[in-house]
Amino acid sequence: MKHRMIPRFLLALTVSILTCAVALAAPPGQDRHERDHDRGRPAQRAEPNRRPPPPPRRVAPARRAPAPTFHFEDRHRGSARDYFRREYTKGRCPPGLTRRGAGCAPRAARAWTRGRVLPRTVVYYEVPAPLIGALPPPPRGHRYVRVAGDILLIAIGSGLVIDAIQDIFD
Repeated sequence: MKHRMIPRFLLALTVSILTCAVALAAPPGQDRHERDHDRGRPAQRAEPNRRPPPPPRRVAPARRAPAPTFHFEDRHRGSARDYFRREYTKGRCPPGLTRRGAGCAPRAARAWTRGRVLPRTVVYYEVPAPLIGALPPPPRGHRYVRVAGDILLIAIGSGLVIDAIQDIFD
């Protein structure tokens, strides 16, 4: 009798294990983690020796340096015109300009715009030292250049045109 009970017990145990396994099985197309998530618990996968990723860093937006609010005054325009009239009235013109009639004129149309970067195709020249002495000192990181018949204040790194004295030969 004892021999007959053991197979019946094993058969009952096997049937109950299989019944529980089928009842706990996830529906097709859904794994255990998704099922746990559906019950309101977050799905967590155990991965040994792996740290969770660090939280994303908040990066402050890059600050742009404000453009200097620099403007030439009328006296600076007068000083530039007087300098070039004194230096270039003897029938010669500075580099980048041609002789036209009684004065000097640019070879091409104006190729720069205030508030924009000076195009790389534009040829510019150093402003003579005596004239730089008559102008206010440029702000830090800026310099004076001459483009055809204009004197420009530009940012050294970017070439941004801040201000200009136009038509110094008129």
